[in-house]
Amino acid sequence: MAFKSQKFEFVEVIIPAGVTATRFNFPDLPKLRYTALMGMETYTASDITATPTGNTPIAVADMQNAFLVLYADERQDLYRIPLITLHRTQNAANDPFVRSLFEFVGQKVTWDKSYVEFATAPTGQLSIPFAVYYV
Repeated sequence: MAFKSQKFEFVEVIIPAGVTATRFNFPDLPKLRYTALMGMETYTASDITATPTGNTPIAVADMQNAFLVLYADERQDLYRIPLITLHRTQNAANDPFVRSLFEFVGQKVTWDKSYVEFATAPTGQLSIPFAVYYV
């Protein structure tokens, strides 16, 4: 059965310039509170040139260094998902992507406890844009 989206939200984790941190929490997302997560994907600077907030999207090299941690159903069971596994747009021969949407089973995510973690601190200001499919 093919995935069918009922609701969609574009969200960003914004990373300020000059930081040395490696963990960046999702902002408060009131529209996504008490919703069931069905799927997620992310975009790079090769996919979109700017986000709705005017920030530059993450580069592929930075994405390959990043991991997603979702605090869902009062647990941290979705731990260190390689961010690159959520990238579905094929742009070039050397641009990694997956064909299928990363699907979930309706977990209730506590977004302000969820975060993106880098193996090494990213350089410069950037945004990690996410497409969130939910019901």
